[in-house]
Order: sequence, then structure tokens, then C-alpha cells
Amino acid sequence: MDTRSRTILFAALVGVLALGAGLALRQLVDARTPAVVGTDLGAPFELVDQNGETITQAAFQGRPSLLFFGFTHCPEICPTTVYDMETWLTDLEVGNDDVGAFFVTVDPERDTPEFLRDYLSAQSDRILGITGEPEAVWDMARSWRIYWAKRPLGDGDYTVDHYSSVFVLNAEGKVVDVIAYGEDADTAKAKISAVLG
Repeated sequence: MDTRSRTILFAALVGVLALGAGLALRQLVDARTPAVVGTDLGAPFELVDQNGETITQAAFQGRPSLLFFGFTHCPEICPTTVYDMETWLTDLEVGNDDVGAFFVTVDPERDTPEFLRDYLSAQSDRILGITGEPEAVWDMARSWRIYWAKRPLGDGDYTVDHYSSVFVLNAEGKVVDVIAYGEDADTAKAKISAVLG
């Protein structure tokens, strides 16, 4: 086999390997992404909000809502998403009573009600934090098919990898759309407008 043929064969092999790696990565991402639209997600829960008040699944009913799962020690995705949620609702001139907005921690061991309140109030007066006993919080997250996993950083510290999209819920608390992390703002606002009817 001459040099040119070997080069072509090598390039084809690299292409096949890259395609296979891409498909494997896509399957991994899909495995961490709940199939949401048209699916019943969520189960009854009793947790606490950032003010220490009891909160249940009834909070997601009676008006459309945005629902996000994250954690306060998140370096980028969570603060960006909180900012985005506040910005979308402000741009749409949606009143606080017209659309609910919720931030459920996947790190309840560190995210106490007080910690959540301080974290969220710095950016928004309409996004309500939800936490509680760790197992109860994690049961609630599982009922929404949320992916999360602790990742040690050393010296006892850790971060949490997690599902990063925002659920758009209708007034019955059902998922009607999802806003991906980093999605175009106009597209995100269109999805919220659609559920406002």
C-alpha cells in the first residue's frame, strides 16, 4: 500500500472513530436527559422553601411555572440560569403572580433555606428556592427524572454534575416544554409565552 492510500485509510478510520465517539457521547447525554414533554413527571412531596415554609407539589399548579434543579455552589450554569429566568420574565413583563419560578437544590446538605434565600434574593425576588431533608429532596428530584452526581474536588470539597435545562410547566403542573442551558433568549421567551396562552 502506498503512502497516499495509507493516509486515506487512516483518515477514514479517524472519521469512523470520531463518529462513534460522538454517538456514544450523545447516548450519554440522552441518558442524563429526561424524556419530558407529554410525560407525567413529579410525585407528591413535602419540602421547605427558602423562607422555611412547607411547600408541596401544589405550588406547581394554578399558574404556569418554570422549574430548575441546581445548587448554590455551582460556578456557572446555576447563576447564569437564575439570571436568565429573571431576565426572560422581566422582558416578557410577566407579573410575579402570573408565572411561578422555582429553584430546587440537588445539594440539600449545603443548601439550607437561609443559604438559598441569600443566594436567590441577590438576583431575583420571584424565584423561590426549595430544599429540605436530603433524602426527601432527592426523592423529589428522582420523580422528575433528574440526573445529578457528586464529584469530589479534594480536601472534602465537591461539586455536583446535574441536568441543566429549565422545565416549562402549564397551569396543571405538566411539562409542556424545556429550555436548554444557553438557549437563545428569544426562543426561551417564546416557549414561556406559549404556555401563558
